[in-house]
Amino acid sequence: MPRKQLPVVTIDLPADTDGGDRAVEYLRPIDTASASIRLLAKDSVPIEVPVDEARPTWCGCSMSESLRTHLESVWPAAAATERIEFLSPIMVLRLHESHEQTRVEVLACTRLREVGAVFARVAECEFPATVTADDVVTVALKSAGNLREHVAVENQVFRNLVPGVEIENKITLRGDVSIWRLTSDLASQVGSASFPGFIPDVGNEVQRWEVFQHTFEVLSPAAESGYIAFQEQPSGAFLLKHKIFAEDTLRRVETFRHNLTVPGKDFAAFLELEYPHLTFRALRTFSRTRFDVNLESSATGHFFGIEIDEVRTAGDEHVLRQAEIAYHRSRIHDGLDITTVEPELERLTNLVDSYLARNNVDRERTFYSKLSFLRDIERRSAATLPTDS
Repeated sequence: MPRKQLPVVTIDLPADTDGGDRAVEYLRPIDTASASIRLLAKDSVPIEVPVDEARPTWCGCSMSESLRTHLESVWPAAAATERIEFLSPIMVLRLHESHEQTRVEVLACTRLREVGAVFARVAECEFPATVTADDVVTVALKSAGNLREHVAVENQVFRNLVPGVEIENKITLRGDVSIWRLTSDLASQVGSASFPGFIPDVGNEVQRWEVFQHTFEVLSPAAESGYIAFQEQPSGAFLLKHKIFAEDTLRRVETFRHNLTVPGKDFAAFLELEYPHLTFRALRTFSRTRFDVNLESSATGHFFGIEIDEVRTAGDEHVLRQAEIAYHRSRIHDGLDITTVEPELERLTNLVDSYLARNNVDRERTFYSKLSFLRDIERRSAATLPTDS
């Protein structure tokens, strides 16, 4: 809730080198270091806060101790009933200045974590070129509450713009590659010059997954070619994954059913009962270990995963390792644009491919699916079977 007796604290941050627009901004404590701080109090003239050196103004989930102490020393005695630590991040303003006007992006705070704060664009304002920074702040504050039902609610921040469709590039990794080494190194480079224009999923930078999957290829009708797979959950229930695609490609229809009971783990009987119009054949069971590097495009707000996985068929006879670069969802913000999903996915895929090249990883850019992997195993096995003479 607003604290009416507290000032607005404005902090000048270093200018971006690229100067581009942002759907989302990520500030680590070190990024908030500033030697220019002002207090804008209600019914009072602005106060320039004397600062001897630039130091972080925000640390973890609260104001830095040094800034808190410093502000208390200059805060008017009339506001002694309020406490300076009640202050929290409200917004980031990105000023694009020209001779004719100043265009301002307003980004409201949407996430606070120990490692930093995230801000999402909620509005854009235009001012005469002669406008002062204090006037910009006063006007922009009126827009800071835009999209609040999304920005201020953690589970309403994102939306999948293409529900029921998987959009994913793949890079098949050759040789005995350590998927964890790749994951840990990749994750450390998100936000660096190696991955320009991307920020980590703050506080959820890396995830780990492991499943056993029982796969059934859909043979007919042709319009529903693909597969249905069962993944057992710790509860004993099953997740059913249904993919429809005639060939390995960028986009594939993908739907899920959760918490299914499969009596006796008789998957064939379950499919016959639930999908009587489809014809199946069972393929090999495999385990899948996957590490996800979660990241977001700062310009577009689209959220992607770099998913490094290793698939092993039962008995470890056959192994497939891949880097899957997948679209997951998009941050709801002012200027959200579905047409930028695939171009940004392609840019990210090229960055991942360049990273692998620098690290001398033998690889192939492809859409090669797990279904094709299992089909190829069956073909090779059939080719080695003895024939009747």
